[in-house]
Amino acid sequence: MKKNIIFIVLTIILTCQFSGCNDFLDRTPTDFLTDEQVWNDNTMVLGVLANVYDSVPMNGSLQDDVNFSLIDDVMWCGLMNTDVETARNQMVAYAYDFLRYYDYRYIYRLNQGIEKLQASTIAEDDKVVYESEFRFLRAYAYFEMARRMGGVPLITQTAEYTPGMDISQLQVARSTEAEVYDFVYNECMAIKEILAANNGVTNVSRANKYAALALASRAMLYAGSISKYNAAMSSPISSPLQSGVVGMTGTSPNGYYEKALATAEEIINDGVFQLHPVNSSDDFYNAVCVKDGNREVIWSKDYSSGKFHIFSFSNIPQSMNEDNDNGSDLCPTLGLVESYLPLDGGPGRIADRDANGNYIAYDDVSEIFDGRDYRLKGTCLVPGQTFKGAQLDILAGVAIYQADGSYLLIEGSEANSTYDPADDHPNADGGRFVGNDGPLSRATYTNTGFNLRKFVDETAGSSARGQGSYIWWVYFRMGEVYLNAAEAAMELGQTDKALRYANAIRERAGFGANSWTAADLTIDNLLHERRCELVLEDHRFWDMKRLRKAHIRWNGVQSENTMLYALYPFRVIGGPDDGKYIFDRHVAYRFRAPRNFRVGNYYSSFATDALNRNPKLVQNPNF
Repeated sequence: MKKNIIFIVLTIILTCQFSGCNDFLDRTPTDFLTDEQVWNDNTMVLGVLANVYDSVPMNGSLQDDVNFSLIDDVMWCGLMNTDVETARNQMVAYAYDFLRYYDYRYIYRLNQGIEKLQASTIAEDDKVVYESEFRFLRAYAYFEMARRMGGVPLITQTAEYTPGMDISQLQVARSTEAEVYDFVYNECMAIKEILAANNGVTNVSRANKYAALALASRAMLYAGSISKYNAAMSSPISSPLQSGVVGMTGTSPNGYYEKALATAEEIINDGVFQLHPVNSSDDFYNAVCVKDGNREVIWSKDYSSGKFHIFSFSNIPQSMNEDNDNGSDLCPTLGLVESYLPLDGGPGRIADRDANGNYIAYDDVSEIFDGRDYRLKGTCLVPGQTFKGAQLDILAGVAIYQADGSYLLIEGSEANSTYDPADDHPNADGGRFVGNDGPLSRATYTNTGFNLRKFVDETAGSSARGQGSYIWWVYFRMGEVYLNAAEAAMELGQTDKALRYANAIRERAGFGANSWTAADLTIDNLLHERRCELVLEDHRFWDMKRLRKAHIRWNGVQSENTMLYALYPFRVIGGPDDGKYIFDRHVAYRFRAPRNFRVGNYYSSFATDALNRNPKLVQNPNF
């Protein structure tokens, strides 16, 4: 009972935080709430639900953005203390326990909620919805464990130790990886219609029918792709200690792909949620970040004035900052920017030099980025782009024209500076030297030449610590659902369907109708679309893992795949292009170690204490 009382008190505290009960902690408690009082009262049950929703496992979030620099196409440009730089920009290799998640305290809380509700006296219509929400969150937690750890123990009932009990009765062996994915799917199918009662919840902050279907689709896509691409490895990953706990060994991918497609199509065909119309980069930003009238986002972690986050404070460009500190924690890489292809079908590589290796001069710093996929400027801020009523002011220095036609590039070290004669250079002309937003290779300024737009709030005051931002975090949205459907259909040989869904995503990115033909329909091209569409939505790292491409692309050898690159504009002084701008690409100065994903990183290791507590567990292979 003590555990329950503590849990309930913490729940009440969190509930009061949501509802503005600021005087709660000033009160002297006179009594404790019993299980009967909590689980037979709708308001209290909703408080417990608020607590477990707030504890949904996440790999990076709007409250804690650091991990994104390791799992997506962004670079850490924030604080430069030794520990952070070593872990983010100078990491020798991904640790074998990276993103480990094995949380049975959370599973216990969810199982407890399900069991308590089954005995509750609240109205049956409410009870079944609450119970289904607990089941959905449990399925989501098991999915999060599976994509990190592989097969884990499937525990669906609470158990308590009593003195004298044989402890081995409480120890559960790992289920196979396939059994965990099947459990997630079956739970979602069992509860989806009940959760339809939540379809109209404000800002889709609670699980609804389509969140259950989206989780089922994502889980089945993972199961199918792991089954197919793990088996295709030269040395497929498997466990010598317990068959089936990793690698989806012994399973056929097609059944999973069929379920992934069917659940995605049910979402699409029902029409409750739809792709947000996009005719500009602003429209794409709105599709993800604006709540009002949004029919794209299916399930979110919502925020409000009573519970805001500081992602905007942490990532706003320096010149737009409404605070006196921070900004530019995470900055898009040149690799990400170049993944947004020109709409005319040209190559992705930005034209900084001509075929002879000579710099190409531009009249304006923004010109080089024009005519690309709408998602570029909906996701990133590029030099000269307008945001929050100001232009991103990026200028790295000056390019002095030389007699032989080459340039001497001189970078400045202070933002918003001019190139004056005091700089002791004969060509100093008093003109612009470094932009308000850098780039500079120090904290709070972009180190890549780009800033984030996605999930950064345009609202006045949102980048100030005291006010913060209310932009939601997106768990599921229609952009992913369409891409899931396209991939599953392609894997099943249903080319027409795959093209229909993939081209719907590409059309709203600006490429026009039917821009892909059957020849374009490859797993690499679909992976590219997911890279462009789903930045900072916790997909890139996992897509590379489930398709078994991570150890090949991020192989620890310096290349454009493993290093993070920057693109810096310079103002030309002298020569035929005087006053224009050239661009220099280079490895971002603070990024010094190639990304190194080893085969052993496909499954996170189990902690020693978990293995010691439960001898029925087996460690994952390749460590």
